[in-house]
Amino acid sequence: MKARKFKGHVLPPHVYVKKKNYLYFIKGDNLCPLPNDPSTTEFYELYLACLKNEITGPSKQTMGELSLAYFASEKYKKLASNTASDYRSKTKWLLERCENIQVKKITRKDIIALREARKEQPATANKTLAVMKVLLEYALDLGWIDFNPAKDVAKVETTTEMRVPWTDEEIAAFHEHADPRCSLILELCLNTGQRLDDVLSMRWSQVTNDPIAGYGIAVDQQKTGAHVFIPFTDRLQEMIQRLNNQIDQRGSDYIVVNTARPNEKLHKTSVQLPMRKVRDKIGVKKTLHDLRHTCAHRLAEEGLSDELIMAITGHGSAEMVRHYCKAAAQRRRAGDAIKAMNKAA
Repeated sequence: MKARKFKGHVLPPHVYVKKKNYLYFIKGDNLCPLPNDPSTTEFYELYLACLKNEITGPSKQTMGELSLAYFASEKYKKLASNTASDYRSKTKWLLERCENIQVKKITRKDIIALREARKEQPATANKTLAVMKVLLEYALDLGWIDFNPAKDVAKVETTTEMRVPWTDEEIAAFHEHADPRCSLILELCLNTGQRLDDVLSMRWSQVTNDPIAGYGIAVDQQKTGAHVFIPFTDRLQEMIQRLNNQIDQRGSDYIVVNTARPNEKLHKTSVQLPMRKVRDKIGVKKTLHDLRHTCAHRLAEEGLSDELIMAITGHGSAEMVRHYCKAAAQRRRAGDAIKAMNKAA
């Protein structure tokens, strides 16, 4: 197809007439409609944008089409609910900037620019980068591209601070100011070492008296898919019995009851706000997720091995356990060393 005149105007390269009265920018598999008057500013602004690949026409290989294909894939469906939700959130942000860009036009420079746009929030920038890598890896699987331009792009450097466990005083202060349900959630997080989503998913029908481990609950961790059995501590059993007497159960099978819809699990956002208010009131800056590491920290203080701690928390690696229990393990080793020195003296 050759360029030609249209209403007395010589059409620029890649602009063609279709159906006698319509102008289109056509280059490769990019087809984009243009204004029908080549003499206008609007025509040339859009034409230049098409030349720069800032605008692409309808194509089945844009970032928007790629995201739809990925979200319909088995890879995405196998993700834990939290991970899937986070992927959608980061993808939404990406699509606001490059939905109509053809995947094959995405370069390493573009990936870095998108990462840098969120560098003020390093964790968010790195998660966004991870999602870009996943999406483009799927484009590679589909045969849309020959290599993943995001593959070797480095993360934004972060300074990760060691998590600090909740103290007994902070836990007591929380209970003093919290309602029964918030108190129950805190104790479940603290004594089982599980993530908030997994705590809210706990049902009475999962609670059994295991002949080996004792009275506790079977948990399928949503993030990792790990299946763990968590025995209830004496403290947790006492707290559950006491606090449940103050909560309207309404026939719910969930340990943490959704009083508005007893047959449905509470969403974590519905409990994060009231629990944050309590933390703010008592001046605790630590998070609910820190309770998971408080559990691991306490087990490490008692001298339990990484493998035993992992059996409770369900952490995926001993390295992660060691990272969060480093301070407790060091203090215990130091204490053992002093005992040995005293004995030698």
